[in-house]
Amino acid sequence: MPSSDLSDTGWGLFLCWRFVLRFTTSFLVVVFFFFAIGASQDTRLLEGYVFDRKTQRAIGDVDIKVNDGAEGTTTDDRGRFIFHLPEGVHSLSFFRVGYGLVSREVRVSGEKLPILYVEMVVREIQIDTIDVVGKSAETRFEELHKATGVLSGDELQKKYSLTLAETMKNEIGVAIRSMGPAPARPVIRGLSGDRVQINIDGMETRDLSATSADHAVTLEPFNSERLEIIRGPRILLHTASAIGGVINVVKQKIPEDHPQRVSGSVGAYGETVNRGYLSAVGITVPVGPLALYAETTYRDTRDVQTPIGRLANTPIETRTHTLGLSYPTDRGYIGASFDQFLTQYGIPGGFIGGHPNGVDLDIERRVFDGKAAYHFDRQVFSSVEVDFTRTYYHHFEYESSGNIGSEFLFHDYRGDLKLLMNTQGQTRNTVFAFGFGHHHLKLGAFVFTPPTREQNAYLGFYHEFSYRHIEFQAAARYTYADFDPRPRTKSIADLDVDRTFHAWSAAISPLVNITDQLTGGLNLSRSQREPTIEELYNDGPHLAAYTFEVGNVDLEAETSLGFEVFFHYLQPGVDFVLSGYWNEFDTYIAPRNTGEINFAQLLPIYAADGVAARFLGLEMHLGWRLNTRLNLELNGSYVRGENRDEHLPLPEMPPLKFVGSATYEHPYLTVGGTAEFVAGQERVDIFEEPTDGYAVFGVYAQRDINTDHTRHSIIISLDNLLDTEYRNHLSRIRSVMPETGRSVKAHYKLSFF
Repeated sequence: MPSSDLSDTGWGLFLCWRFVLRFTTSFLVVVFFFFAIGASQDTRLLEGYVFDRKTQRAIGDVDIKVNDGAEGTTTDDRGRFIFHLPEGVHSLSFFRVGYGLVSREVRVSGEKLPILYVEMVVREIQIDTIDVVGKSAETRFEELHKATGVLSGDELQKKYSLTLAETMKNEIGVAIRSMGPAPARPVIRGLSGDRVQINIDGMETRDLSATSADHAVTLEPFNSERLEIIRGPRILLHTASAIGGVINVVKQKIPEDHPQRVSGSVGAYGETVNRGYLSAVGITVPVGPLALYAETTYRDTRDVQTPIGRLANTPIETRTHTLGLSYPTDRGYIGASFDQFLTQYGIPGGFIGGHPNGVDLDIERRVFDGKAAYHFDRQVFSSVEVDFTRTYYHHFEYESSGNIGSEFLFHDYRGDLKLLMNTQGQTRNTVFAFGFGHHHLKLGAFVFTPPTREQNAYLGFYHEFSYRHIEFQAAARYTYADFDPRPRTKSIADLDVDRTFHAWSAAISPLVNITDQLTGGLNLSRSQREPTIEELYNDGPHLAAYTFEVGNVDLEAETSLGFEVFFHYLQPGVDFVLSGYWNEFDTYIAPRNTGEINFAQLLPIYAADGVAARFLGLEMHLGWRLNTRLNLELNGSYVRGENRDEHLPLPEMPPLKFVGSATYEHPYLTVGGTAEFVAGQERVDIFEEPTDGYAVFGVYAQRDINTDHTRHSIIISLDNLLDTEYRNHLSRIRSVMPETGRSVKAHYKLSFF
């Protein structure tokens, strides 16, 4: 890889390896020490579950206190809690808003404690003639979102992998677009690029990962609190495309509440398939009236090993640094953060569709965020939220000779203002939103897309309400976008290429409570997405992608109609979701292999064009808790994309996929296995090759050690257990190399709070 200020000094390497050796030594000492504590301390583990007496649904966020003292914990999403208690008699108090207080007495002796089951009863409060009944659970929309769109806690740690896309690959409807391990990016329901937006703490992550398969997503998910997939009408608060998806990575870079004590995490991750490792530290500290957040990570991996050999030129080196500071009050908060993302990685070559000798990429991204929120008292609006982000992004692509083949540079500014209305009557949530953006893209070396300024703004509205047994979500959005290029290539210099777009989007989703356990609903949407700079103005070779890319300045806004029907069955021990969708595009914009060659560079020509397209899909999720210890899950997804203009399949459509898992939870150890079954993809576009189906298996074990204010989590997993040779249909390098082979992964995280 070419030298850069990221790693070209001997002193920097010395400091890096010294840190790694010290961290590894400390890690091993801590692991053995706490395993010894877990085996020898004079306490007993108490495990329990909290349920709603009437519905028998698990209750999360229940506050539990021991002997009315400071020691306590809260239940997770499954209603589960654990304590380490010394011998004696202990009083446990269970409290949650909307429920009556529950107390239990537990006697701890030398024998193993049975699992404790606690039922809580909804509390009714009568004030004059108004009855207020505490809700036993979230709204049905929130229950559905939690079942199909949230990855957090143990699940997030267990599924964590090299990239955001790898971490989320087995979620419902999610696939991976890749060109080697580093630039992997999520695909949702067959949609990719700008139709899948990636946010951090609600604000869009601005990089070039949506524009090409060789560009990486510039975030590190290791210290994330949770990952969310936002679908339905609520998506219009973030983007104009109502039928794609928004992936929100929650990190709390700017603390919204004042911490009572120092909290954070220290972690390490390693895998054998690329001899890679990661170390990470994140911490939140009270500093007088202020709250400080700091995070740093370092990742280093080597070439990936596959069942048929090494995939050359696939190393990754990444550093991230984040610092956030806020001033929280009872009325809200104001704060700012700065983060830097530095990465170098390789793109393999030597195959059809790839650069002959591979390409090295060097990316730097610097982001300044400012956020504020204020809660009003007895006003029409309950609160106001303001966000502002400035992004600097610089990206080089180097040939094997060390010469710069491509250079990308942009400055991006964007802000959001949200007004939240007070809840009245059947209204649960109402949001008015306004935002603006300014994007200035410059390019160098052998990139012939013209430097372009983009100005955009939007107005959005979201409303959530209920009527009898029906819940509704509705949203609308207007987006204005203006593109002002400075042509420097002869092919488009004489054209009137300034473009302005007015995009209108709307969505509504009714949900009906058919029974106490079964709900059914619809998603109806009409949305428009303006083309990107690259789709409009590309006009030249792209080194790392090894393509000659041609835009289309005459493209119109991408217009789509979406229809989805879904059912959600939820009762104690069973969580089942089934959905089907039908999305129609009047103008689906995608780069297609034209079958032609640019003879000056001998590159295949990919041209952006808008075609009439149809997406039909099915998704399902089944969670089945057989008993308190054994849990089974099955996810399935299928999408069929068709070019209706030419009666051909759309390119790069994910094949039918099922992912199953089984988990056995013991108080001292959790073990499990996964199985991924993927059908072959025979429905391919012209100049696209089919792929065979495959089955891949994995196993893992997890050990958690908990004390009053710390949690040690150790996960050992074995992926691709049988070292199966298989190919991802959405991988640009599948013609020459399969996916990664057998790999042992180790994941350790110490959380303190």
